[in-house]
Amino acid sequence: MDSPNPALVLLTSLFLLLHLLAAPGPNSTQAQQLHPIVKTNFTQVFIVHVHSPKGSPGLLTSEELKEWYFSYLPNTTMDSGEPRMIHTYDYVITGFAARLTDEEAASLESMDGFVFAYPEKNQPLHTTYTPEFLGLNQFNSLWEHSSHGEGVIVAVIDTGILPNHPSFADTLNLPPPPLKWRGRCDLPVGSGSCNNKLVGAQHFIVPSFHNTPIDDTGHGTHVAGIAVGSPVYNVHLSGLARGTAAGMAPRAHLAVYRVCRNDACPDSFSLKGIEKAILDGVDIIQISNGGPDEFQLSGNIKGSFRALQKGILTICSAQNQGPTPSLISNDAPWILTVGAASTGRRNTAVLKLGNGMVFNGESGNQPDPSGNIVDVPLVYPGVIRTVEKLSCKNGSMTGLNVTGKIVLCGRGFSELVEKSKVVKKAGGAGIIVMNQVWDGDTLGSYSFAIPGIHVTSKDALKIIDYFTVEKNPTASIRFKGTEFGVRPSPSIGAFSSRGPSLYNGGILKPDVVAPGVDILSAWPFAAGDSSVKSDDAFNFESGTSMAAPHVSGIAALLKKVHPDWTPSMIKSALMTTAYTNDRDKNRITDDASNSRSPANAFAIGAGHVNPSAAEDPGLVYDTQVEDYILYLCGLKGMNPVKMIMITNIAGACYNKKKMAAEELNYPSIQVSMGSGGKNKTIPRTVTNVGIAKSTYTVTVVEPKGVKVDVNPKKLEFDTVGEEKKFTVEISLTGSPPTKDVWEGRLVWASGKYQVTSPIVIID
Repeated sequence: MDSPNPALVLLTSLFLLLHLLAAPGPNSTQAQQLHPIVKTNFTQVFIVHVHSPKGSPGLLTSEELKEWYFSYLPNTTMDSGEPRMIHTYDYVITGFAARLTDEEAASLESMDGFVFAYPEKNQPLHTTYTPEFLGLNQFNSLWEHSSHGEGVIVAVIDTGILPNHPSFADTLNLPPPPLKWRGRCDLPVGSGSCNNKLVGAQHFIVPSFHNTPIDDTGHGTHVAGIAVGSPVYNVHLSGLARGTAAGMAPRAHLAVYRVCRNDACPDSFSLKGIEKAILDGVDIIQISNGGPDEFQLSGNIKGSFRALQKGILTICSAQNQGPTPSLISNDAPWILTVGAASTGRRNTAVLKLGNGMVFNGESGNQPDPSGNIVDVPLVYPGVIRTVEKLSCKNGSMTGLNVTGKIVLCGRGFSELVEKSKVVKKAGGAGIIVMNQVWDGDTLGSYSFAIPGIHVTSKDALKIIDYFTVEKNPTASIRFKGTEFGVRPSPSIGAFSSRGPSLYNGGILKPDVVAPGVDILSAWPFAAGDSSVKSDDAFNFESGTSMAAPHVSGIAALLKKVHPDWTPSMIKSALMTTAYTNDRDKNRITDDASNSRSPANAFAIGAGHVNPSAAEDPGLVYDTQVEDYILYLCGLKGMNPVKMIMITNIAGACYNKKKMAAEELNYPSIQVSMGSGGKNKTIPRTVTNVGIAKSTYTVTVVEPKGVKVDVNPKKLEFDTVGEEKKFTVEISLTGSPPTKDVWEGRLVWASGKYQVTSPIVIID
């Protein structure tokens, strides 16, 4: 499980305190609306009614109707690679649902057979929202093509499971697990039982007295629900985000290995859990814990190498140590490392100050309109300038009159919900939780004990400015419920860990980002109160812990469609088809910037996962176990002891050449030019998994100050499975970068495919 960075936590008390000491007064810019201006040309889902084709007998097959519907679209995919078509209909209407701009929808009026088009309203969405956000639906998507992951076994190495939760019930009448499955079910009597969904549950906590696979924190249950949860209908949290909750691979089998107790996941426990998962015959391993460390000291890295040797892909979270650079975990190249991004959904609360300034924030506890707070006095314990008062820790309200008032609380030092309990106990009417500078624009839907709102760092400064200059400061909080299509989206969560890695020699990490902000999934307790157990609760959580299981579920779908693909081929497909532009076709932004600045490669990796495109990537970068061994042999400081610790192979580097990290056949390219002169030649090999007879031509967007020459510039394939080699020659045209990261990209394009790799130059 990811834990806060102590170095950052120590700074929490300084931000609001220092701001108070030199707080400027309000100015004209502070009175501006703070949410981004919504563009009129963004895509949304339209319901389009049409007539059947002229001359048709009225008895068209589903495929013939689908072909007719597709003829209305300007193209089948948007620039991001997402499919335009959402649904096609055979019976309820003659028509379809597709992503279109207002202009594109209007252009349909001149087409033969057009009847009417309108933006959809109140469409039922998945409660986790992310299947829909990622383009997974019942028609013409990776879900349909992969049978929702049926027959694939996903291992979740975490805090255990709540077996009675409906997310893990066999409501889809799944077949038994494959014959290769050798696991077992150690659930205690009376806690529930395994089934064809939850095929195994074991624990590896020592000492084992009273320990079971039952989850007592919620983390493992939440993660498992995201990856492979069965559909649960009419789910909501206090009326928010109502819809159907389902995992990424809802028909996949789940095997749970409890290796964490509370917030601790010892490497010894993790290694045992990973080992057992490998021996049990799982297909995908999902891990959302770990810390930055040398390879030989990381249980996840060593265990995942063993899994690789058995053909099993391991997906791990990058950790929640952002935005500080280089505090990234699980950074071995054979691991698929995942950072966290936001989605377009927000549970909106609105704060209005007495001077008329308005701020949009979030809240997971939204009472009906009668619960709105209107013109209530503001109080800020932080004026007393202690850590406890600034952050509203337990006991911080002593000596303060907060009865009937809205209390300002800085984020940090305690959980946000706990702050609200402290304020409630003291008689407060509401709470405003303010992000610190490093929290940036990332918000969450927290189940506050009283009416409350979570606001950004920029907004926090303006709120405190108002409080310090206003004689009788007041505020109002009202609640707007769940909103969709929030811009910009996706964006990188401020907490998401970033590269460059300190230990992997120069492999770009994270590999990809996925939804990890405000994710609603299964939970074993009543929201906001861990003392009340529940068998059917759901809760919002944020973290790279939530992002990784999205990718694990998607990897399970790809494994189903391509059972012969190696772990590195699955990883490559996810990386080279990832997108880097948001819904408005701008570069995905970084919440930590506090200015909506573009996210750099060390925050975004290759980009945001795109499941539909990953199903058919055209070319992949395949990497064998032997290649990783040569890479390890070339790592600085590597020795025989470390090698056997990592690989479990004695003499692994004996009489073998060493491979520089940049020479590893990886889907991304990161090159350090500081000590290697002004020229480097990087080899790569791609394997054709697309169309047999195909030709790819290279296009390069050169990083600043760099000339990139690719040879050859054209790759011609005759068969599927054929390999082609090429080199990337990188030459500096100026001085190597110091503080800035120089970024570009390399794209192999055919008529159907675009295979994209980021190029990153550092000193």
